[in-house]
Amino acid sequence: MRNLLPGALLALGLFAGCAASGPPVTTEQLTEAEAALRSAESAGAEEHAPELLQESRSALEAARRASSRGDAEGARRLLLESQDYAAAAAARARADRTRSEAERLRREADELEARTRDIMEEARRPPV
Repeated sequence: MRNLLPGALLALGLFAGCAASGPPVTTEQLTEAEAALRSAESAGAEEHAPELLQESRSALEAARRASSRGDAEGARRLLLESQDYAAAAAARARADRTRSEAERLRREADELEARTRDIMEEARRPPV
């Protein structure tokens, strides 16, 4: 009986550790993080926010490793981190595209304003 006690305590400790980690990561949770990463890539993050995109990829890979070794809580935290980095990368890409578009529209407006001034000056000149 005495020999069973250490083994029983060890098993109880292992079960408690698994319970503290929570339920395993679901396929849906992993799919959501992957979708966030793809969305960031589609938004142009590879060009506009490569460092954030890489952070997202790294966190996703770390989440997969944590999940495979049974660390569900760590995996969930890393999946959320991956999604946050992906969202930040997508936002930066959209912001950069919006900024570029605003600059293009500003140049276009300046050109139109200059043409309008030229037309108005031409109209003020007396006929020859």
